[in-house]
Parts: sequence; structure tokens; C-alpha cells
Amino acid sequence: MEREVREEGPAALGSIQQEGGKVARAAGMMGILTLVSRLLGLARDIGQAAVLGTGIAADAFTLAFVIPNILRRLFGESTVSAALVPTLTSTLVDKGRAEGSRLGSRIVTFTVVCLTVITIAGILAAPLLVRLFAPGFEGEPGKTLLATRLLRFMFPYILFVGTAAVVMGILNSARHFLTPTLGPILFNISALCGLFALPLLWRPDEPVWPYSAGILAGGAAQLLVQLPALRRNGFSIRPDFSFGDPALKTVLRLAVPALVGLVAAEFNILVDQMVASVLEEGSVAALSYGNRIMQFPLGIFAVAAATALLPTLSRQAALNRLEEARKTLGYATLGLAALLLPATIFIAALGRETVTVLLARGAFGADSVDLTTAALIYYSLGLLFYGGVKITAPVFYAMKDTHTPAMIGMASMGLNIVLNVLLSLLFIRTGWERPLAGVALATSLSSAANLVALRIAMRRRLGRGRGAPV
Repeated sequence: MEREVREEGPAALGSIQQEGGKVARAAGMMGILTLVSRLLGLARDIGQAAVLGTGIAADAFTLAFVIPNILRRLFGESTVSAALVPTLTSTLVDKGRAEGSRLGSRIVTFTVVCLTVITIAGILAAPLLVRLFAPGFEGEPGKTLLATRLLRFMFPYILFVGTAAVVMGILNSARHFLTPTLGPILFNISALCGLFALPLLWRPDEPVWPYSAGILAGGAAQLLVQLPALRRNGFSIRPDFSFGDPALKTVLRLAVPALVGLVAAEFNILVDQMVASVLEEGSVAALSYGNRIMQFPLGIFAVAAATALLPTLSRQAALNRLEEARKTLGYATLGLAALLLPATIFIAALGRETVTVLLARGAFGADSVDLTTAALIYYSLGLLFYGGVKITAPVFYAMKDTHTPAMIGMASMGLNIVLNVLLSLLFIRTGWERPLAGVALATSLSSAANLVALRIAMRRRLGRGRGAPV
């Protein structure tokens, strides 16, 4: 792997079969490490459920963690997946590692400056953010105040993990995947220490605070573990405020439309939280638990595949091998469907049993099981669609087209908002299911629409072709 990482230029890109093998090996390695991370994350969720349940502290923590996490994905991962990897890959192919290192330094510096400003603004605006995105918290004494204090405490998380996402993109551009995949493992270990070890020393009567400290430390660990790998892979990252660099402007130009699309996707999460906050108590936390369980197979298969695909697709696009890019995606789609369809059937059939085995202990009682099961089952209906979007969007990013996924994402956001309201009201009126199930089902349906629209647009761009389907 190290030999392949250091190759540059056209010789670094092999045949479709060779590239498929590289993607498969990288995705397999990442899948194994992601499995370890997800198992630790599952242990974290189990511990959180036992300690916090679905009560006031759990709802307040969920909102306080969701907001910086969303901003991290917007200002970190949007630049990485949509703009940084394709542009930096082109730079490495055309100009070599030295110029790629200079571009990486400018991107990291720009990211740190932006995220520092956002962190300070978020800490100051925390009361407004809580009232805006969780209006239902006002009805319970102390809930808004607790969420505000937790949000302020955890907002620096965005600075650590947003920068870590950019460093990950630099390493992925060189097709180095091992070290970035270790970051989430360290994060979950730190969070578990915050749940079970730190309360022995600090605030044992309010475990949500030590847990939040563990989360914050885990974010820092994700960044620190990657820094030595940069130098080992030939990148010398240092402060560089040359923000007028044309390559950096290209990254920003590509990132802005992608940011719009990701705002749509992440705003859907906030809309879900807003709707859940006015439903029965515990809905915010239960929605998060259900989504976390659903994310287990999605993270192992779809996220690993998408991360491994993007550098190869970017090289194929840089060398104008678009037919090979189409086939690469086709094979990835078949493999993903073979993995996610059985997962969907399993979760839909055994959702309650899954929730009971994983979470039903401590403060997580029978009503918490009912709420979380409803969210999990209806989220699971969109599992294949979520995965399909994860591996389809990189095709557009590789071709430096961030506008199309952004516009489609905006449309799916509008659909999700409408369905959130309609389906929640439907379940309230009919009693067919717990009201938060309407929120989860709306997410699944809007993701299906997103994937269909992306595939139609891609076929118009690349053509149907022969060989593996897309």
C-alpha cells in the first residue's frame, strides 16, 4: 500500500480491473477498521442509553452534540469529499507532491481560521441556537438551560474534527486510508472513558458532563493521530495564508455548491430534531438512537466504499477515463446492494429485538424501547438509498461538478420537510405508529428521491454504457 501511495502521475492509475482491486482492498481494510469503530460506537450508545436513557439530559445532550457535528460535516467533510480530494488529486497527478503539499497547507490554514471563527460565534449564539432548533425544550424546566451549557462546552469539537476531516482528505488523495480510519476508534474509546471512568473523578452526580468531556477529547484525538502520517506520506503541512492561490480558489469554488447541498442534507437532521422536540418526551434521543443503530451497517459498507472510491474516480476523471469511472461505480453499486439489502430485511424484521438486546438496561426502559424501535424500523427502509447516495455523489465530485448534487439535495430537503409534517400528523391522527416514526419515514422517502434524481442526472452526463450497471 505504501508503494502505491507514493506513486504519482498517469502511471499511478491502472486498468479498470486493477483499480477495482485497489478500491476493493482499500474498502475492505477500511470496512474492518470501521467495524471495530462501529462496535465501539455501539458500546458507547449502549452505555449512553444505560446512563442517560431518553430523559431530559439525553435530549439536551443529543441536541448539543448534533449542532457542532452537523457544522463539522458541512465545513470539514464538504470540502474533503466534494472539492479537496478531486483538486488535490489533480495537483498530485499534474504537478507532483511538493505542489500538493503547498496546496494542502493553504487548505488546512484556511479551514482552521474559518472553524475558529465559527466556534467562537457558536459559543456566543448557543442560547439562540437551542431555542431555534429545539423550541419544544421550553416546556420543560431547566432543559433549555442544560442544552445551552452543553452546547457551549462542546462547540470546540467542530474545530478539532473539521480540521481532522481536511487532513483525512489530504491523506486519501494520496490513497492512504489506514491512519484516518483509526481516528473514530480513538474517538469512541475517549467517549467510553468519559462515560465510565471520568465520572469517578469529576461530577458523578451529572454524568452528562464527563461524557461530554470525553466526546471533546475524542475529537482532538482524531486530529492528532493523523498528523504524523502526513510527513510519512510526503506532505509538509505548515501555516500558509496565501489564500489567493488559484488552486485554493478552485477548492472553494467547488465547495460552495457542495456546501449548499450538504446544508440541505444536514438541515433535514435539524428539521427532524425540531419536529421531534414538539412530540412526546424522549423523541429527540430515541430518534438519535434509532439513527445510530441504522448507521452501523451504513458506515461499515457505504461510507468505506465511498471514501475508497473517490481518489480512484478523481484519477479516472483527471485522465478523462469517464467510461471506466461509470463501470467502477457500477461494480460498487452491485456490491453495496448485496450487503445492505439483507441488513434492511434484518432490521425491519427484528428491530425491536435489536433495540432490546443493545439498549434495554439502566435508564432505558420499555417506553424507550418502543420509541427507538419505531425510529429504527422506518429509518432502515431507506438504508439502501442512503448508501446509494453516498457512492453516487463522488462521481459528480470527481468530475468537479458539485452543482448537480447540491440542487438535487435542496429539492430533497424540501420534500423531507413536507413529509415530516404530513407523516407525523398522519401517525398522530391514526395511531398507526408512534409519531416520531413519521420523521424517520420522511427521511427514508426523501433519500430515495435523492438517489433516483442523482442516477438520472449521472446517466445523462455519462450515458448508460455497457458492462456494470450504474
